[in-house]
Amino acid sequence: MRIAICDDEKIMRDRLRVCINRYDGKLCCDEYKSGLDLLQSKENYDIIFLDIEMPGIDGMETAKDLRKRNCDARIVFLTSHLEHIQNAFKVRAFRFLSKPVDQEELNETLRETQAEMMSSESIVVSRKGSIDNIPLDKLLYFESFGDGSYIYDTDGNVYECSVQLKEWDRQLCEKGFFKIHKSYIVSLAYVNHIENNQLFLNGVQQSFTISRRNLTGFREAYMQYVRQNASLM
Repeated sequence: MRIAICDDEKIMRDRLRVCINRYDGKLCCDEYKSGLDLLQSKENYDIIFLDIEMPGIDGMETAKDLRKRNCDARIVFLTSHLEHIQNAFKVRAFRFLSKPVDQEELNETLRETQAEMMSSESIVVSRKGSIDNIPLDKLLYFESFGDGSYIYDTDGNVYECSVQLKEWDRQLCEKGFFKIHKSYIVSLAYVNHIENNQLFLNGVQQSFTISRRNLTGFREAYMQYVRQNASLM
């Protein structure tokens, strides 16, 4: 998830960055001190925290310009005043956060963003002359075989493809999936429970062995996932 903070006050940018790092220290976060700087960057972001009251081009005008450029980022306005809410609908504002930003409100905003991104993203699988588009939130697990992999979804479908597990791991490791073993990648969203080094997924009868070298990393990744998504599970 790519994040931008646009605020003319450095102290506010610093405070928000600290809050974002508390939520997840791995998130990529860029800072801009004016609306003009943000508009000139031409970077693509998943979520933009945008101060409304800035000198020069204020946050609302910046948002209007972003939408004219077909920017589809989620815009979260930062403000101490709520009289701007009516105008915010015109630029499809995602949320408002009052200054100073509350940690739990920020966490909720980031959780909702990640949930929306997960539901809208998908992978494309080419197999035997057909092409399948599978939403990420439908994926249960991946299984390695030879030079390819099997993909299992929540509807009971199994897709065979020539993409190796290491490539799926590269694509999905930051999107709620974890490689627990040289032969398996699982969706953290469907983990039911763990017993010692055995993992159980919702809707799957078999258990999965978490390799010893991956056990600690998996537990850390799963606990972070649970903390971040607790209100959505």
